[in-house]
Amino acid sequence: MNQIGIETSQHVQLNYNPAGIGDRIVASIIDGIVIFAYYMLVVFGFGLLMGSNLFTPAASEGYIWVFILVLSIPVFLYHLVSEVLWQGKTVGKWLIGLQVVKVDGTNPDLSNYLIRWMFRLIEISMAFGLIAFVTILVNGKGQRLGDIAAKTCVIKTKKKVRLSDTIYSQTETEYTPLFPRVAELTDKDIRTIKEVLGSKKDYEYNTWFVMVQRTANIIQMKLGIQKEELKADEFLNRVIADYNHFHQS
Repeated sequence: MNQIGIETSQHVQLNYNPAGIGDRIVASIIDGIVIFAYYMLVVFGFGLLMGSNLFTPAASEGYIWVFILVLSIPVFLYHLVSEVLWQGKTVGKWLIGLQVVKVDGTNPDLSNYLIRWMFRLIEISMAFGLIAFVTILVNGKGQRLGDIAAKTCVIKTKKKVRLSDTIYSQTETEYTPLFPRVAELTDKDIRTIKEVLGSKKDYEYNTWFVMVQRTANIIQMKLGIQKEELKADEFLNRVIADYNHFHQS
């Protein structure tokens, strides 16, 4: 599958793989469980109200319409509202590590979400997911019809994490930090630096080198420090080590 480039907060693009059909199916199953749980909660709640003798028989008939609206509208709009408010995620996508983005790597707007949701009603809800399943397999870019029409793609953002991939690592007791101001950085900054350094295998060396140099320049400007005689990648690794030193317990 073709990778999708996403711009980080440091204005450096990193590549992500489109979500596989298996991940999307599992995410859909989880979302189905969430919807079913809501459905059961509403049915149970209205059942208690109707059996509590708080309403006359005539009033109870009128509240049937309220029950239908409360039950159907949130279920009907679940995927659209979740993705709009949660930056391309639903509960299922969030748990599996998936996210909807535009094919150029930027965040979708309301029209993109609306288009893919409208197609969802046809290719998933009405066709029981068969059209979406076939389209994703044939397309080769992890897109169903709604994604193609909306110019979006579902990407895999969650990666297998090893201990060496985390932002924190133990430094030596007698370690002397070179750049004290790195303590002003955030975990997100350090995570981005590690992603850039670790992306060497995904790019040609010259492309990766430019990314590293650009990231190093941004960090220097942000903190008002100089990397002295260090190379860009050495400087970033030292920033990570200094940051760990200041934040280790």
